[in-house]
Amino acid sequence: MSLIDEDGNLFGVVNVVDALAIVLLVAVVVAGVAVVSGGEMGVDVVAALAGTLLLVVVVAGVAVVSGDATTAETRYATVELGEQPAYVVDRLEAGDVATLEDGDVATVTDVHVPPTARPDVTIRVELSGVREENGQPTFQIDDTPLVLGCELRLDMGAYAVAGTVTDLDPDDPDLPFAETVAVAEVTLRDVSPAVADELEAGMSETRRGETVATIESIEREPAAVVLETENGDVSLQEHPRNSDVTLALELQTVEIDDRVYFRDDRIGIGSSIDLDFGTVAVDGEVTGIDYSEGVRPDRADVTQAE
Repeated sequence: MSLIDEDGNLFGVVNVVDALAIVLLVAVVVAGVAVVSGGEMGVDVVAALAGTLLLVVVVAGVAVVSGDATTAETRYATVELGEQPAYVVDRLEAGDVATLEDGDVATVTDVHVPPTARPDVTIRVELSGVREENGQPTFQIDDTPLVLGCELRLDMGAYAVAGTVTDLDPDDPDLPFAETVAVAEVTLRDVSPAVADELEAGMSETRRGETVATIESIEREPAAVVLETENGDVSLQEHPRNSDVTLALELQTVEIDDRVYFRDDRIGIGSSIDLDFGTVAVDGEVTGIDYSEGVRPDRADVTQAE
């Protein structure tokens, strides 16, 4: 225990100023009695009390200067909860108040749930604590350091969740996720007539009640097939039935740290993508992509299509 805690209390019991005032008052009273009673004993008592008072002042000053300095602060922690069941996803929202294991409270300020069947949920919570300045500055909640990589358990009352702290911010209550829109070309190769005929402009994929992909237009051309003659000659011919289908899609995406994700997967030129339009499901390759204004991925494998 610190000699003087973050509230300025001596041994966590009485305020330093109050303690000094009490000592001074006692010294004055005793000194007065000693003076009235007279004699060398009275002088000795006054001298002893004066020395004691001086010692208390010195010790308190040293404690204030060299003791553990703490400052009350607020932090916004990003907590990755991982895959969560539907009953948690449906209830979790900004404004929820959770109880920590030590009895302190945390307020949910932002929630990110990707539109996938089994979403990995990320939240940001507001936490109140103190910054400990003894040696390396650390943010603490009830004497427990809160650092990147530590686990935080949140009791929401009807349910509880636990996750890993991946970011601490002193100011921003919002997650660093930006919802964006991307227009992508997706090529489906060697598609059978039954599947190709089922695809129509305007079809959409919906996840958890949210439209995440919409077909804007469709282009079809005969699929290529490689044929080898009896003489060993190789030629490229049109497939008699199957087609290569190119879909122009509007995708609901999320930008995280200058990287763009569709559902919960990184997306860019060459990415594989699967789509479920209800009556037909397909998978293809992203062959072109145009990001919405303001999104500028900085990786060579995720480039803006011309």
